[in-house]
Amino acid sequence: MKNKFLDTVEYKEKIIDIPLDQIEPNNLNPRKRFVDTEADVLIESILSKGLLNPIIVYKRVNDGQYIILDGERRYRAFKKLNMTSISCHVLEKEPSELENLSLMFHIHNVREEWTDFAIAQTLVKVIYEMGKDIKKLERKDKLELSKLTSLSEYKINRYLVFYDYPQSVIQKFMESEMQEIPTKGMDPDILGEMHAPIKLIEKEIPDFLKKYSKEKIIDACVRKKAKDIIKSNREFRILRKSLSAVRKGGVRKEVMFEKLESFIKDLEVTPQSIYEETSETIFQIDSILKKTDVLFNEVQNLNLHQVTKEEKAKIGENFKKLTRLLKIKLK
Repeated sequence: MKNKFLDTVEYKEKIIDIPLDQIEPNNLNPRKRFVDTEADVLIESILSKGLLNPIIVYKRVNDGQYIILDGERRYRAFKKLNMTSISCHVLEKEPSELENLSLMFHIHNVREEWTDFAIAQTLVKVIYEMGKDIKKLERKDKLELSKLTSLSEYKINRYLVFYDYPQSVIQKFMESEMQEIPTKGMDPDILGEMHAPIKLIEKEIPDFLKKYSKEKIIDACVRKKAKDIIKSNREFRILRKSLSAVRKGGVRKEVMFEKLESFIKDLEVTPQSIYEETSETIFQIDSILKKTDVLFNEVQNLNLHQVTKEEKAKIGENFKKLTRLLKIKLK
């Protein structure tokens, strides 16, 4: 989707050198973690090859200072090297706050990675500048957000999910992202994968959340991920299947309460083990019934004139095997 502001961005014709003391970091830049090892690599590159890409700035009208839109790491590296100035692309005019956020989003989305919570925080700022409520976004608002940020609607939904969690949970993940080496297991994708299961718990087993907060549930997930009990975040999706069986009446709420409690207390309990102990058979039966309906229709519509004797014999033998198996299983 096209962004009208990005399509009309104009720079001054010449790249100019600007004294570092006339340049300031952008306080709207959500990137707060600058890793020393990354800075050292950049410094080595600057010393051996020079500055390959000028930074992008705009001039603030009220005091004449230049504000960074792109290139804060390069700016920091130059300061470490005690340089006095740096080459800059300068925007023709000072952007509004919304344009500022939109342009940074575009630059970092296509070239330079922000952390998940940096993106989520900036999305919230953009929504605020749009005059919208994060909890009451309509489809048209998300489409506008997509234009402004160059993010797909799917990604927008993914990042906004974070704000369905308590501030205490958000703070833990943000603090982890700020560290040079993030806390093991503290993967923001867990929040996305656990969003639907927690919504089902809220609806079907609300008493569970009175005893165990969302924070405790997420803490249990992080511990299991940190200890490699959970290998992939996708494994958390299986909880949704088990909880949907509760919604359909296939699993008693009291049983699921106990299993979820063991998930929090016992490191070894996984979504897969809960699924196997509560609802796997229910889904197997459902699958078998659907497949037998399909098989019945296939056999009923079979044109026997186009079936060879060998094929008939093979079909018959397979049905005999299936009949024998059913007699054993259904005793």
